[in-house]
Amino acid sequence: MEISELLIEINSHLRQAGFINDADELQKFCNILLDKKLAVDSHNAILIEITMRCHVKWLGDYYLPHLSQKDWWGKLENLSRATKKHMRRI
Repeated sequence: MEISELLIEINSHLRQAGFINDADELQKFCNILLDKKLAVDSHNAILIEITMRCHVKWLGDYYLPHLSQKDWWGKLENLSRATKKHMRRI
């Protein structure tokens, strides 16, 4: 799955659970990443911001009643791996 698809999925889960501010922030990051004119340094900075949010003590700390904790952490781990993989390709 691409980073943008993972962000959209996680964004949807956050909205469903009522974490609107975090969902809005991730949407902002996704929109910035889609900007083809973005400098490499800025692109990497956004990817780092996304990766930091995938930590168990950030978004992973949230309770989403419609997902098990294992499923939620798995989705965040997938996003973290995707961002790191993308950074290596740049």
